[in-house]
Amino acid sequence: MSHWKKRLHTLMGELEGTPAARSDPRRVRTYLVDVVVPAFEELAEELQDQGRDVEVEHGDRRASLRVLHEGQEEFFFEVKVHPYRKRDFLFPAIVLKDREDITYRAEAHLRDRPLRCDVTELTREELLELVVREYERHLKWHL
Repeated sequence: MSHWKKRLHTLMGELEGTPAARSDPRRVRTYLVDVVVPAFEELAEELQDQGRDVEVEHGDRRASLRVLHEGQEEFFFEVKVHPYRKRDFLFPAIVLKDREDITYRAEAHLRDRPLRCDVTELTREELLELVVREYERHLKWHL
């Protein structure tokens, strides 16, 4: 299946997904452990082979990759779990307190800004491509 078709199927699945699945924070935390951390560790190994020092850190709601060159931070990429209230209507009369109106996403951040990018449905390979693309942009911009 082509990449754009896969993205379209993912989008439709998110819109039609069961509220319980989207509101379960364990789904995103599992993604951090099963996809993000191994991807960061694989990239760290490759970068170390290229002469960079790399730190990979992770916790319950985040995972980060920090690249150092000659003792200075050269690049930073982080994936954080963010909760969001679902927007079913524009101006609610009352604030709902139940947990079913919360959805969780794994979002990409650089040191200086969020990428405004939900990576929750990316494969390991797609995530690695995103990180390398952002690293490349960062290096070219800061030359």
